[in-house]
Amino acid sequence: MFDLTHIIQTDFSNFQLVLIICAFAFGLFSVIMFLKEKHGYSLLFLFLAGLILRLIAAGLDPFLWTWDEQYHALVAKNMMSNPFRPVLISNPVLDFDFRNWQANHIWLHKQPFFLWQIALFFKIFGTTEFVLRLPGAIMMSLMIPVIYRIGKLTSTRVIAWYGAFLYTFTFFFVQITSGCICTDQNDIAFIFYIALSIWAWAEYNQTNKKYWIVLIGAFAGIAILNKWVVGLLVYSGWWLSIFFCNKKSEWLAEHKKMGISLLVTLLVAFPWQVFIFFAYPVESRYEFVYNSRHFFEAMEGHGGNSYYHLNLLADQYGGILVPFLIVPGLYLLFKSMQNKTNKVGMLTFLIGAYLFFSLAATKMVMFCMIVCPVIFLGLGAVLDYCVQKLRAYIPSGISFVILAVLLGYLAFNNLNINKIDILHSEKNPFWKQLRVDAIIDRQVSRELPSSDFVVFNCAGHNAVMWMFYSDATAYGNYPGPEQYRLLKSKGIKMATFIDQNIPGYLKRDPEVRKIFLKPFSY
Repeated sequence: MFDLTHIIQTDFSNFQLVLIICAFAFGLFSVIMFLKEKHGYSLLFLFLAGLILRLIAAGLDPFLWTWDEQYHALVAKNMMSNPFRPVLISNPVLDFDFRNWQANHIWLHKQPFFLWQIALFFKIFGTTEFVLRLPGAIMMSLMIPVIYRIGKLTSTRVIAWYGAFLYTFTFFFVQITSGCICTDQNDIAFIFYIALSIWAWAEYNQTNKKYWIVLIGAFAGIAILNKWVVGLLVYSGWWLSIFFCNKKSEWLAEHKKMGISLLVTLLVAFPWQVFIFFAYPVESRYEFVYNSRHFFEAMEGHGGNSYYHLNLLADQYGGILVPFLIVPGLYLLFKSMQNKTNKVGMLTFLIGAYLFFSLAATKMVMFCMIVCPVIFLGLGAVLDYCVQKLRAYIPSGISFVILAVLLGYLAFNNLNINKIDILHSEKNPFWKQLRVDAIIDRQVSRELPSSDFVVFNCAGHNAVMWMFYSDATAYGNYPGPEQYRLLKSKGIKMATFIDQNIPGYLKRDPEVRKIFLKPFSY
């Protein structure tokens, strides 16, 4: 059998390598169609390339990542039976702290929409790691036409295509669909629905058709139902553009239109807040206060200086040159915009997001990526400027070849296949041990007793992952003596993984099922 892995030195399987080659082939077809000015076909091939790459990423790791993927997976699994009852530990036989989102019962730590999406996919396709990541892979692929359309409506279709192309093959925006970055599916959905609200706003500016007002509100409402009030971002640019781009006599009428959209947003997002306020009053009130503290406190150690998000630009958007290209790129992008409303709105989205999250005490990698369409379009404007200069001095036939080679280089370099390979294989000693441990846990967890057992000493935090693979209730540590006696008095069946630290009362009890960890290789 012909083995590509001997030719291309990676830990990707033959099947994965074939898919990667297909993705680059579609990317090449997209470039060819773009150079022939067949933008529809070009965008289609670009979307297919991006979809393949993100589906590959979704299938890279045959286990759940601890932060935060396993929590989202378990809550979504439990929501399959009741989407309006988000629970983590579905049968908490021991007392728990409702404030501890890592080990509580009713789980309101995140808004529910992305969990509903995952639960729906679980219902249709089954509860696997790949299915968990599938909604994110689809949303991140649909960002390609969304970025293109936003760029075409606000700037030029050439800049729009360059921006979408750069997004398609940028490492970070492929990597996030693998689940290995904290907040994973939650932030993916947040980025996507904010992008849709900006797209709908751009469509409204172009056409002035009323149904776009409704769609702006709907998408903003869904964004809130993924990650709270920053989902209102689209209204910041819309509101400022009313004052800067309209006569005073038109302000009231424009505010009425925005008010209709805000009403739709409230109709989408507010019912869930009312529901949990009455259904889960203690938990919902705590989470509301907890979320508001993020701006003033560095929650759970997620802090950083004022330049935290700016320092991430190189890693997130394709290399060390990116921070030096952002400002000229944005200048060229806004210079290309003919509509002042688009200029004010897009600039407000960008500055507003970075200013807000730079001032906020809590800082995380994904926060400012909600404005990635603007960043990529700015980088697309730089690329367009360079290409125009190239064509001014070089004959068209030669310039087309140079451009094709340049785009191919950018795609391959930005995607960084080798980095993806290292992060999702055993080449790096740290990642090797992590992967081996996680895969062992996954295999053993599938051998847990039935759902009428409670199982102890399940690898600390990874007890959550074990409950995803099994219907048993699992805890990370051994029970204390009082907890043990309480469970015995209630007649609850117990099992435990054993090691040298097993308490005597468990070791001596013949009714407690002992589970021995056996070496496992794969």
